[in-house]
Amino acid sequence: MPDMKSYKSLIVLAVAGLVFAMAVVGLLLTQRDAPKDLLPKPSLAVREAAPGFTLALLEGGNFQLGAYKGKPVLINFFASWCLPCREEMPAIERIVQEYRPKGVVFLGISTDDTEANARDFIRKYGVTFPIGIDSTAGIQNSYGLYGIPTTYFVDKQGMVNYLHSGNVTEELLRHELDKLL
Repeated sequence: MPDMKSYKSLIVLAVAGLVFAMAVVGLLLTQRDAPKDLLPKPSLAVREAAPGFTLALLEGGNFQLGAYKGKPVLINFFASWCLPCREEMPAIERIVQEYRPKGVVFLGISTDDTEANARDFIRKYGVTFPIGIDSTAGIQNSYGLYGIPTTYFVDKQGMVNYLHSGNVTEELLRHELDKLL
């Protein structure tokens, strides 16, 4: 049978847990009611100009985003070690084969990766579109990237029309690319 000291300890822990839970709820409620201009804003909102960049490609040459104004561009941030990235890549590659003839430009940007691992990933998944490594994280930072995979859909005017965080499906890719054509 538990002694009185055990009961007191249990009560103290329960009260401390209750106080903590109330503090969290209070914090969440004050954040909800905070003026919108005081809350942090994402660094890149939809329908903003896509930040320009030049990226060295693994197969040689450079990809300069500004050179593709007038064409829809899909930019996929990924890494070879990312499981959702591995899951989505076959779908992206099927869409590349379907939409590249329609004038859509595709680019993969490998993040937090080595060249050897990125090349293995390309070979394993049969990637046929240009890939480069953002080794300085400059492109990631300019796009406000906070997780991978993330896919940006840039319209013909160079504006980010939509961004999707998480792995993409063929249906989502078709839906968003059709809006850009």
